[in-house]
Order: sequence, then C-alpha cells, then structure tokens
Amino acid sequence: MIVPLYSAFVADPKVLADEQYVTAACGWPLASPLIPEPICPYLFAGESPLTVLYCLVVVPLLLLGGGPRTLLAIVVLSLALALVQIFGAFFATFPSALDPDFYPSPFRREAGCGLVLCGLDHSLFHFVQVLLLLAMAFFAYRAHRIVAIRRSRL
Repeated sequence: MIVPLYSAFVADPKVLADEQYVTAACGWPLASPLIPEPICPYLFAGESPLTVLYCLVVVPLLLLGGGPRTLLAIVVLSLALALVQIFGAFFATFPSALDPDFYPSPFRREAGCGLVLCGLDHSLFHFVQVLLLLAMAFFAYRAHRIVAIRRSRL
C-alpha cells in the first residue's frame, strides 16, 4: 500500500519514468512479467514484492506446521530480513535519477530518488519494512513461548 500511495501523492512522474528507477523498482529481485513497465513503478519498489511474498505466502505456509520450532523459524527469518532491510537503506542505493553523478545522503530528501534509488524516502521505506518484520518476529516469539509452555505441561 505504501508504494501506490507514494507514487500517487509524492513521487515525481519524471523519476518514476526514468529507466534506472524502472529497472531498480521492477527488475530486482522479482521481475514482474505480469505487470508492464509503465505501471510497475507505481505498484512496486524493488524488494517490496519479496516482503509481501514473505508476509502473505511464506509465513502462512510455515504456520501450517504450527509447532514451536516453526514459530522460532519465523522469528529467525524475520530478524534476518529486518537486518537486510537496515543494511539496504544504506548500501543498496543508486544515484539520483535527475543527476546520475549524485549520491545523496540517506538522511536527506532528494527529488530524483523516490522509494527505490536513494535519499530519505528510500531509507524510510526500508525502515517501515524493518518495523513490520520486527513486529512479526516479536509476535512469533511470543507465540513460540506460549506453545512451548503448553507442550511442556502435557
């Protein structure tokens, strides 16, 4: 939901149409053959489909196992993905779409960056995903403890 809202209300249409932005938003890690390029940057931002896939497909499939080890696996995976998002905010950056020789600070808003390339919007997008993944890890750990206690009482 963040990407379409950002694209509709904040993003510069020139940046969303830039070839470098489209490649970063729609080509990695999950290329989207179902959604054509003019529409893709308005819906996806780089690894955001991967986070959605993890939250809506991988975690529910893991929960089918239902045991304490499964919940602990969700905790470990969520924490690992959160760590990747933290590093991504600072190391998975690209130059500004409006000035290819300029790499702005991750703490400064830059019009040519958007959610995918660089700048403060890019960093905040990663940190929102970190919060989501940390919440998943927290609740999975709480559930792990409850299930483990209940199983030990049997």
